[in-house]
Amino acid sequence: MLETLLQHYIAPGVVTLLIVAAAAIVAKSIYSIGPTQVGLVRKRFGGNLPEDNPVAFHGEAGYQAELLMPGLRFKLYLVYAVTKHPWVQVPAGQIGIVIAQIGQPLPIGAKSAVYTEAFGNFTDLRLFVEGAGDKKIKGQKGVQRPVLAPGTLAPIHPVAFLV
Repeated sequence: MLETLLQHYIAPGVVTLLIVAAAAIVAKSIYSIGPTQVGLVRKRFGGNLPEDNPVAFHGEAGYQAELLMPGLRFKLYLVYAVTKHPWVQVPAGQIGIVIAQIGQPLPIGAKSAVYTEAFGNFTDLRLFVEGAGDKKIKGQKGVQRPVLAPGTLAPIHPVAFLV
């Protein structure tokens, strides 16, 4: 009798419960990012971030360097949390001042960071940190010399850069 109960009622119930749980996790792992939004990914667990860097480049726990661009995106809910942020938009008649929270420290006495054209509108985080241009100029923390022009609409990392 116990075997019959286990075979016909409990085992199918457990299987059904596992399927429903897996489907719920997959459903919570799909994110719809709007046309003027980016998805900021935060890894829930992993190694510690090096030094005072607020962004993870090598899979550490914390905010990840890569943003999710518009569309349907998948990030496993149990490992990652995703928050949506608007693209940076500079209104007409105004400028956008960029302050970097990542990169090399400013030299003593410097008021603003060194800039190279390869940094563009600060949309490529890895290029900013690892270096750009012929001399591999690396981005620096602090106020950036160029400003974002009126009408600029760009997917800028909301933790790495303040505008």
